Amino acid sequence: MIIEQLHRGDTEAVKYIYNIHYQPLCYFAERLTGNKSEAEDIAIESILKLLETKERFDSLSNIKAFLYISVRNACFNFLRAMQRHNSSHREIFYLTPEGEEDAKNEMILARVLQEIYEQIETLPPQCREIFKLIFLERKSTAEIAKLLGISSQTVLNQKSIAIRMLRSTLLKKELLMVIVAALSLVACHG
Repeated sequence: MIIEQLHRGDTEAVKYIYNIHYQPLCYFAERLTGNKSEAEDIAIESILKLLETKERFDSLSNIKAFLYISVRNACFNFLRAMQRHNSSHREIFYLTPEGEEDAKNEMILARVLQEIYEQIETLPPQCREIFKLIFLERKSTAEIAKLLGISSQTVLNQKSIAIRMLRSTLLKKELLMVIVAALSLVACHG
């Protein structure tokens, strides 16, 4: 019997366990991690763990369960480590010249979005409410008309007014931002 041979450390039993489990464990680990070489390492390590505690197992089904649980846990540990690693690299990336440029761009985008949201709040009440329902809550014209008890045409008119007002205000602000940016560059280099 294989289990008794495995308990004794018989080479043939170890080869048998390896031959029937290694490839499926590699496949399973690769599906979880997306990394073939890491999957192979995890499969081997799990088999080695099994061999260190081989006396605990009294059936092939227990061995199989142990191996798959061991591989699953090792994959999850690998994925957590990769997540921490990637997070650290993202943080370090922002310290490089390219990262600083990306951080500046993200800051500009955040400021633009903040400005847009501030300008939405300055719209007349009905325009503001309809604008938010359309663009932030993704409601249809018919849904808004029913919700507010107004006609679909009124919804469309208020949407047009909101867009026109925002466009006008943001264009004026954009020109101001361009002038400020140009003056900042002149002050820095002049």
